[in-house]
Amino acid sequence: MQDSHRGTEEKDEVPEDTGELLRVAVIGTGKMGRCLSTLLKDHAEVTLHSRDIKKARAIARRIGVDGADINAISGSDVILATIPTGALQRFVEESAGAMRPGAIFVDVSSVKVGLVEEVLKRLPKGTGYVSIHPLFTSPKVKEKGVAFIPVRETATVERFLETLSKSGMSVFRTTAEEHDRATAATQVLHHFALLTMERVLQRYMKSSERFKTHSLRKTLAVIRLVERNRETAVMIQKLNKFGKGIREEFIREAEALDREFSN
Repeated sequence: MQDSHRGTEEKDEVPEDTGELLRVAVIGTGKMGRCLSTLLKDHAEVTLHSRDIKKARAIARRIGVDGADINAISGSDVILATIPTGALQRFVEESAGAMRPGAIFVDVSSVKVGLVEEVLKRLPKGTGYVSIHPLFTSPKVKEKGVAFIPVRETATVERFLETLSKSGMSVFRTTAEEHDRATAATQVLHHFALLTMERVLQRYMKSSERFKTHSLRKTLAVIRLVERNRETAVMIQKLNKFGKGIREEFIREAEALDREFSN
């Protein structure tokens, strides 16, 4: 695997930029799909897609965008898949024929190394590919960082980056490996520590309810957020190839602190 995943293939020929808004097909009506549709709608022609067309149209109406069937993507410049990581490869295989030359495919997976190679294999040659990681799930938060990994460049890739920026997101270019090394600390370690704490606290909270501090209540609220997205948290633990090493380091440091506090 090339370390950078930047410019791994020559830039494909695409139609000249006419200055029109990008046509963005957002696949998936979950929290991330709704969030990105809300942010992008003023700077792109956004259509929200789902296998459940009635659901897509109902949610799209509330957001203020169009709604359509999941297969109606042939006219899109950007296919933005906000679907579970485990469903990405199958979606690409099933939808590749509908992606027009010059369009770009975008995933939002929290793990990049290994995934981007498999997705790239399944994309049509004339289709660009960007893997992004929005570091937020609500359009209302102040800090809206987005990790941006160009895998196969086209002219539309740069336009998409500019559209994200115009929509209020702080976009930074990175690589698949740099991303996963960093998120081993910011996600794998973070979630692992919280889930470990949760298991221990469950044994004591019933008898200690009256003694909860304000700071512990805030920690428990964060744990509940992780629990609500447990499937994603577990996926990150299992698929990030740097995760096991950082968990082992955490355990070593916990044991070292225990020895320090026991003396």
